[in-house]
Amino acid sequence: MHYITGLTAWSIQALLIDFIIIVALFVSLKYIKGWVSNLHANDEITEKDNFAFGLSFAAGLAGLAIVLTGITSGAFADSLAQEATQMAGYGLIGIALIKFGHFFQDKVTLRKVNLHDEIIKENITAALVDFGHVVSVAIVIRSALIWVLTEGWHGLPIVIVAFIIGNLCLLLVSQYRIFLFRRTNRNGDCLQQAITDNNIAVGIRYAGFLIGSALALTAATGIAPYVADNITASLVYWSITALISIAAFILLHLIMIKAILSGTDISDEINRQKNIGVATISAAVSFSIGITMATLLGA
Repeated sequence: MHYITGLTAWSIQALLIDFIIIVALFVSLKYIKGWVSNLHANDEITEKDNFAFGLSFAAGLAGLAIVLTGITSGAFADSLAQEATQMAGYGLIGIALIKFGHFFQDKVTLRKVNLHDEIIKENITAALVDFGHVVSVAIVIRSALIWVLTEGWHGLPIVIVAFIIGNLCLLLVSQYRIFLFRRTNRNGDCLQQAITDNNIAVGIRYAGFLIGSALALTAATGIAPYVADNITASLVYWSITALISIAAFILLHLIMIKAILSGTDISDEINRQKNIGVATISAAVSFSIGITMATLLGA
């Protein structure tokens, strides 16, 4: 986060302000989730024991935590008031971007299924897909925040543009998974039907692949140069590098999953036999490749 050595009374105050705002943001997320869903979160989680809703809510908490790591990665502001304003402002903007990206992925990628309605019906697969959407979007937001080196509010427009580009890359990944499901599924059903049928294995594999691809996209933060004097060129570099990172991730995933599960009809195991074990291995491979690319190549 910030430098630990050489803490001063001023920096301790700034850290305390950041901590208080972070706690307030997490608490507010519960009410935002209930307001957006038009439901009472406590009723769904404790009274109805709706595991799917709890998983969806947990996705929001994880997503916010991921975004906050991007917000707190820079230096302190020049004053405590400015530090509080920037932390709260960027935190709320981060929540708004998560909700926007989440809505975009749900409505554009999966037009034939209503994830919200399915989650209310305690559809765990829909909640897993929702988890994948929220966390992957949050990772993209964090990548954009880290990539833009400008402190304060000056870099916000660039962060938003980089986020939009990253979100479009995630859309391509989702469309790739939908196409692959249709091509390899012997029954001819679409991915949306598998979600409606509550095929948990499909949900695990989809969420893992999407999160892994978002982590791989983080490699763009370390490869694409950010030049404040030439924003257009920087965004072009970001777009190209993000696409290359996604393509490399898909290729590496194909190679690794075939090597690890050689002789296994992976699509049949997951799509028809609903094999959660195979799906979990596939998700783990996706995460492993993504986090490795993010660590080796990311900023």
